[in-house]
Amino acid sequence: GVRALLLIGDERNRPAEALPRGVAAFEYAPFGELLARALRVVHPGGVGTTGQTLRSGRPALIVPHAFDQYDNAARVARTGAGRVLPRPKYNAATAARELRALLSDESYTARAAEISRRVRAEDGAAAAADALEEVLRG
Repeated sequence: GVRALLLIGDERNRPAEALPRGVAAFEYAPFGELLARALRVVHPGGVGTTGQTLRSGRPALIVPHAFDQYDNAARVARTGAGRVLPRPKYNAATAARELRALLSDESYTARAAEISRRVRAEDGAAAAADALEEVLRG
């Protein structure tokens, strides 16, 4: 069956009720290793998780909660590498529907893989250094 990992950040966030079979909760997991093994990623759309998800080549269901998450989610949706589920509309039925759409439409997988290839081909440190040098040269 399909398994799910719930990253809770802190033990105080652990759900009071028992998790369903096939679901495990962890305070932390190394995204670089974890996302490479995922079929899909559900997250709130923070810039770090969004970047790592795009790098992993996995389609995402983004449920933005605040700040830059809405913009990040919209950008991922525009690329075709994921879908957005507004938090007020989030419930078990809508999340299941959105995940089914991500799992059944291979265009999300293809777009996420293409973006991953492009991200991995970039040399971000060199590009940042070049930009800084350009600014300093005036």
